[in-house]
Amino acid sequence: MPNELPRFTLRQLILGGNQAELRIPGAWLRAATSIPPESLASQAYRKAASEIGIEPLSGNLLAAERSQHVMGLYRRAELLAASQRTLLAIETAIPSDTTRARFHRIFRPRGQWVVDLHDAALAWARARAPNIGWEAARPALTGAHWLAPREREPEAEALPRALYGLAVLAATDSSAFAAAKASLWRSDSASAAAALLLLNGYTEGQHWYAEALNFFLRQPWVPGARGGSIQDYVRRSWTTVYGARFEAPLPRIETRWFGYPQAVPQYGVPRKLFERLIHPENPGALEWLERNGEPDLLRTLRWLPQGDTSLSLLRTRTETLRLTTVSRQSRESLNGFLEPQDAIAIDPGYSPLLAVSAVVHEWQHLLFRRRQLERFAGALGNKVPPMLRLPWIQPHLAEGFAEWSSERILAPVTRRWPLLALGELEKRADLNQRGTEDQHALGYALVRALASALPDPSQTMDLLVRHAEDPAGIPREPALRGAWRSYRGAPGQKLRSPTFQVLIPEVTFTIDDGFPDVVATRILVPTGDGANR
Repeated sequence: MPNELPRFTLRQLILGGNQAELRIPGAWLRAATSIPPESLASQAYRKAASEIGIEPLSGNLLAAERSQHVMGLYRRAELLAASQRTLLAIETAIPSDTTRARFHRIFRPRGQWVVDLHDAALAWARARAPNIGWEAARPALTGAHWLAPREREPEAEALPRALYGLAVLAATDSSAFAAAKASLWRSDSASAAAALLLLNGYTEGQHWYAEALNFFLRQPWVPGARGGSIQDYVRRSWTTVYGARFEAPLPRIETRWFGYPQAVPQYGVPRKLFERLIHPENPGALEWLERNGEPDLLRTLRWLPQGDTSLSLLRTRTETLRLTTVSRQSRESLNGFLEPQDAIAIDPGYSPLLAVSAVVHEWQHLLFRRRQLERFAGALGNKVPPMLRLPWIQPHLAEGFAEWSSERILAPVTRRWPLLALGELEKRADLNQRGTEDQHALGYALVRALASALPDPSQTMDLLVRHAEDPAGIPREPALRGAWRSYRGAPGQKLRSPTFQVLIPEVTFTIDDGFPDVVATRILVPTGDGANR
């Protein structure tokens, strides 16, 4: 039929793990905790702070102010000075005039340092009103109750903190922001105009922020024979293990107003898995796919109906699954779902020098998942079942690997410029202080102990990928037979592992003018023995 619409079938998917507990074998646990992880985390953080020339946070202060600190909103003057020293040292070491010119355009465009979003917002506002300063916004912010009394915190922190809070509100709650904006105008119209100009600077500053992070990730600013860009370091680490065919593309950087220093990975679909997830049902589908590409088809899935938003469960003999849809899962998950490409969403308030290590951390999550899914898709072969149960990653292992891998990859850079490690070190010190069972804290200790017992980091990476769903089997690997001998007989530990499973029914749809139209939806009931009916 010449006018037949392209028709596709997305196979039924089951996501999530069904293990309620993670058992850590005693010898491995004892090796990981022979030196208390909280002591190691605290020592590493304090050492870096000393090298940078700042006072480390500790105790209740670390828990209460860490987020504001890495956003340049607590002890701002100290962090600004350290950031400027680090940028000057980086500028001096850049091996290329072309790269140095890019650096100047981003970080010192008019002879003044721009080190974070707050600097960028003020610089943008001054390009339009040269005499504007933070103080101009004070009367309106105070009258609208967005600013604490003057004596409670330094002006250099209070005013940017209030404006950042308004920027988050503007992006996340339009009704509340409209009310806040009206309150500013009622308080002091001249000051409100200044506040809103600065607030526009925060919105426009997102472009500066993405450019700053992309500079550190893409540009060859690190000197030395093994230097180059951060993406060079990351790619070398992964291709050493899996060869040049393994793709380690730099993820897209997206700014998102979380309201705190957050970065999250958005998981794309590897091509090998795409070919097994979505089946073209007619020649028109093949032509559409050739013309538009896989990413466009994945974007189209966002327009499929969300379905019933009430909680619907499917109970089988062995498990309970929540029914959902692609579009709903994509909206509900911080990590997205079946994304067109890998991406990292990050709050632009996170100081970019400190955020570099956080971005590389999230990049490790993306690469680990890509390798796991490619391995899974390869094992399916050509006979793909109508229902796919996507592999899970145990959270302690996932976070532990990302902590260890990003630290190892960035070591040549952070040894020279320790400020680039401060954000992750401060986070780890805080999380270890809160509880040693935290996924980042204990996970890092476990992976670090594992890497110490193996002769090559590539063995650690490959072993973790193979045991991603249940790391309890790792100590039984032949390469570890002689490891941790002195700890044999030590008691193990059981950790509660979050269990959640969702089922996305099979859906057949056509595409007309870029939008999908559902033809049929089918649920295949899992039998618990690997079969479907």
